[in-house]
Amino acid sequence: MASSLLTTPSQTLAPTPAAARARGYSPGAAQVSFSSPRLPSRRALRVRASVAIEKEVPENEAPTTFLREDGSGAGSGSVRERFEGMIRRVQGEICAALEEADGSGKRFVEDVWSRPGGGGGISRVLQDGNVFEKAGVNVSVVYGVMPPDAYRAAKGAAKNGAADGHKAGPVPFFAAGISSVLHPKNPFAPTLHFNYRYFETDAPKGISASKFRNIIL
Repeated sequence: MASSLLTTPSQTLAPTPAAARARGYSPGAAQVSFSSPRLPSRRALRVRASVAIEKEVPENEAPTTFLREDGSGAGSGSVRERFEGMIRRVQGEICAALEEADGSGKRFVEDVWSRPGGGGGISRVLQDGNVFEKAGVNVSVVYGVMPPDAYRAAKGAAKNGAADGHKAGPVPFFAAGISSVLHPKNPFAPTLHFNYRYFETDAPKGISASKFRNIIL
């Protein structure tokens, strides 16, 4: 599994190739810094991330589902399965509507990727049309294990450094969503962006499920 570890406070992240194509970025053009240059160095905001960033693996075609057949995924009728079905259906509907509105006869180009830790996504891009300079509509369905530090950051750390007063171990998570960025050719027309997401976690290892509440955003 190809991965990199973020350990330095000023570590920067460049967009993934698929995300860069969808958003119209050029390699190295847009990066996000984890430190704030506006504050004195002794008071600079520093974020240390100990999360392995998995590299996307290109795939030839989209699978029927990105979920595993584990009782809560494919074929289970679960919220996860229904949400994936909804965002993939909506992606197709939005792309069809945008192609019709553009009127150039051009079609969205699709890239499919998978994530070694679980899940994957579908990126679709239309560019150089009559109405849209570039339009991207992407879906992703990913899951795996969230490190304790990331879980505490999401929940808000208690005084003892643990979320909700518990010293949680690795936390199983699931996240899925659809997002879009539309860049019109008309310079007086605004760029449009939207996203719709679902996120949940299971009980952290070492904590009773009866004392844990799923996070759903």
